[in-house]
Amino acid sequence: MPPFEVILTDSAPVPSSGYSQALRWGDMIVTSGYLGTHPDGSGVVKGGFEAEVRQALDNIKAVLEAGGSSMANVVRVNVSLTDVNRFADMDAIYREYFSDPYPTRNTIGVKE
Repeated sequence: MPPFEVILTDSAPVPSSGYSQALRWGDMIVTSGYLGTHPDGSGVVKGGFEAEVRQALDNIKAVLEAGGSSMANVVRVNVSLTDVNRFADMDAIYREYFSDPYPTRNTIGVKE
């Protein structure tokens, strides 16, 4: 038996291939990365960049809560932006989900 517990909720997109939504190892929860997609698997939310950022963070929040944790316990965030010019927009929404002391964060620009 693995030394970790699988966390799975239908409040976030269910994995469609070989990965878990999250794993608990002792007191630590490690989540997969999330896009701004509907939990029911029907695709990306409508409403543009801001709606997608909020949905991605809502997906992470749902998985953490399914594991008995919260956004307040997050210590590391990796953000990938297809348009780095939207960093300030993303950061404003990010601050709605996280507060001081903020998690450490790595933000990179990626090709779409």
